[in-house]
Amino acid sequence: MKVTLKDIAERANVSVSTVSRVLNNTPTSIDEPTRNKIFSISKELGYKKHLKSLEKRREISEVHIGLLLNNSKNKYKDPYFSEIIFGIEQELMDQGLDIRFTLDEQELQNGRLPSKFNGDNTAILVVGPISNSILQSLKEQVLLIISVGGKPSIPIDYVTIDFMESAVKAVNHLINLGHRDIAFIGGAELPESGVTEESRYKGYELALTHSNISLREEWIKNGNFTVNGGYQAMKEILSLEHIPTALFIASDRMSYGAYKAIQEKGLTVPNDISIISFDDLEMSPFINPPLTTVRVHKEDLGRISVKFLSQRIKDEITLPLTTYLPTELIVRKSCGNNNQ
Repeated sequence: MKVTLKDIAERANVSVSTVSRVLNNTPTSIDEPTRNKIFSISKELGYKKHLKSLEKRREISEVHIGLLLNNSKNKYKDPYFSEIIFGIEQELMDQGLDIRFTLDEQELQNGRLPSKFNGDNTAILVVGPISNSILQSLKEQVLLIISVGGKPSIPIDYVTIDFMESAVKAVNHLINLGHRDIAFIGGAELPESGVTEESRYKGYELALTHSNISLREEWIKNGNFTVNGGYQAMKEILSLEHIPTALFIASDRMSYGAYKAIQEKGLTVPNDISIISFDDLEMSPFINPPLTTVRVHKEDLGRISVKFLSQRIKDEITLPLTTYLPTELIVRKSCGNNNQ
């Protein structure tokens, strides 16, 4: 005969809702003796959901924690992602843990982890954007998965920032300085998507639209989130008959390349072209002129993702959660102001 929550509630002399909260590990003020009584009765009656729940309850030290990167070589070379990874490593170290393995997307076998890494004792921290189809596949292979810095559309935990809102803030800064000829250098979030599908471009587009500023397609370039990509994209813009007075560039690394192209053209930042960027990497205050940019708290992204992981493993969270960390506009001299 099938055992129900009502059967357990009657034996324990508590309400059905109390039984449900305890067996689903929902945070509650129910005292420990009552919780233990409910667990004992459910086990005695063979309540299957409870047995499954017991299998999931464990300590974070029992779980093998791994990283999945879009491209490990690029991510470790990229200071943006290396700071996120540093935050993950430091928080794990603070908890007496370490990373058991690191893989990149190219090491997956048709979206599946190598057999030695998958299983219900494995948790994956996915750093950066990964396609939803791969995330869904991973979700079915491991105990849990948390996205760090991406924005998946499947029900998993993720820690990120609001890229679009932050981009709007950046472009509005240029508009408030009087610029109306504003170009954009960005990149595709995933290989199968385009520049205009990425959130920072959408924020750029939204800010211009709200200020009744027309988009010029020839001013929208793909810099592939690399220094050389930013350099080549800026050269293309500077070769046009009509060049912009300002640019929003979706990463500091691309901005470094853009600076070089502008200087080679005999122009200067910000006298001829103002630049506002995104990330606030360590070098950005030290280039000439210092770069105005959106600061992303990269180490905190990594640290908070590990804290989520710990809570999830202990079943202290029962629903997928999304956390958006705030960003800050750091105003320096690349937009022609007198700060710093």
